[in-house]
Amino acid sequence: MEKSLTLLMILFVLWGCGDKRETDNETYIPVKTAEVTHVNDNLTVSAGGAVTSQDAPAKLSFLVSGRVMRIVPGEGEFVRRGELIAELDPTDYRLAVQRAEAQAEMAKAAYEKADSPVRPEQLEQARIACERAKDEHARMKTLYDSGSLAPNDYLKFRAAYESAERQYEMAKNGGQKEDKQQAKAALRQAEAALSSVRKSLGDTKLYAVSDGYMSKRFVSEGETVSAGSPVAEIVKLDPVDVSAGVPEKDIRLLEAGQVAEVRLAALPEQVFEGIVRLVNVSADPATRTYLVKIEVQNPRKLLKIGMAADVSVKTSERADMLTVPLNTIVRDAQGAPAVFVVKENRAYAVKVETGRLYKTSIEIKNGLKGDETIVSAGQERLRDGNGVKPAAE
Repeated sequence: MEKSLTLLMILFVLWGCGDKRETDNETYIPVKTAEVTHVNDNLTVSAGGAVTSQDAPAKLSFLVSGRVMRIVPGEGEFVRRGELIAELDPTDYRLAVQRAEAQAEMAKAAYEKADSPVRPEQLEQARIACERAKDEHARMKTLYDSGSLAPNDYLKFRAAYESAERQYEMAKNGGQKEDKQQAKAALRQAEAALSSVRKSLGDTKLYAVSDGYMSKRFVSEGETVSAGSPVAEIVKLDPVDVSAGVPEKDIRLLEAGQVAEVRLAALPEQVFEGIVRLVNVSADPATRTYLVKIEVQNPRKLLKIGMAADVSVKTSERADMLTVPLNTIVRDAQGAPAVFVVKENRAYAVKVETGRLYKTSIEIKNGLKGDETIVSAGQERLRDGNGVKPAAE
């Protein structure tokens, strides 16, 4: 019975050790390995980014203030250019239009009165008065010329005739020129005021300025908004841009028109083709990267604003380099990159100098010769000089 218990305990200990093997009292850690790859291919520039709207999102706002009476489309709905988005209560603006219309009518009546000729009976009265003054002046002038009328008396009759003549001319020509101009200016002012309040009434309705999707609503029905306050945001989804930050060592390789591959974390099984649309000429001061925009056609609207994306652009420049899988890179105590190289069933940490990304691998500029076997899985448990065995063994 004791021998059976002892045998069971030995089997249990061996089972608990898993894949760790002990030979000559040394533990061998199971790992997976990979080979250093020699690459001679066109350089590929890779970068991470996000899906953005090709044009800046259109934030719509009213030009007048008021209480929001209704908002038509909901968030996520498609809207067309010219479609009604929201409407303010128009009551106050309609009353203002009515007041302005009344003032314009009054100004128009005053202008027509100033511009119209005098009534026929008034014109006839002025003509008769002028004729009488003319005859009286003629008689008095005869007396004055013969010396029978004093000069002062004659001047009175001449002044009366001249005044009657002016009154008759004014009656024939209508009102004073200055009165006409003033009435006309008042009419124009009233018409301008009417146009202004009519426009304000029209501005109580907010329309879409382009086709797109309602991405945000900033207000609710019944809320009072001021002129210029954002009400809604509309974005375009076809095409979209993938905006990525490219480091300065790679930016020289990119130019507008190059073909790019776009992969999304949200759609891992699909690869989208894009075209480099913009390569910025100034770096972001915070990240020291250059903004690159890749245009992607999006007819099915699969790409949504804000989705994380990885882009890769194969350039015309050739590269001759050594690469290792990205997951083989570890960091030493000082944070420097390193890989574990396998020699005679032992793993040794070797510092390396990394370069550019290449697909799912990374360039090794210094530290490896190219014929090494390196640890690709299990390296998180290793220390320099540990014994290792490939997991398959």
